[in-house]
Amino acid sequence: MKEKRIWAVCLIVLGAAAVLLGLTRLLWAGVPDAVVRALGVAVLIALPVFAYTTVQLFKKQK
Repeated sequence: MKEKRIWAVCLIVLGAAAVLLGLTRLLWAGVPDAVVRALGVAVLIALPVFAYTTVQLFKKQK
């Protein structure tokens, strides 16, 4: 059950970061560099955790 929560949180973080990065590129050309870098760091942290928990969930199913 713990893996499912971690997986869901990572999925939400990745989705939100993708939407925000897309909106910043489309709508606001003057977004501070720190915002884009912070979103990038969030993605870089969430992606390996998401991949690891996905593998763990897949192994549990078998």
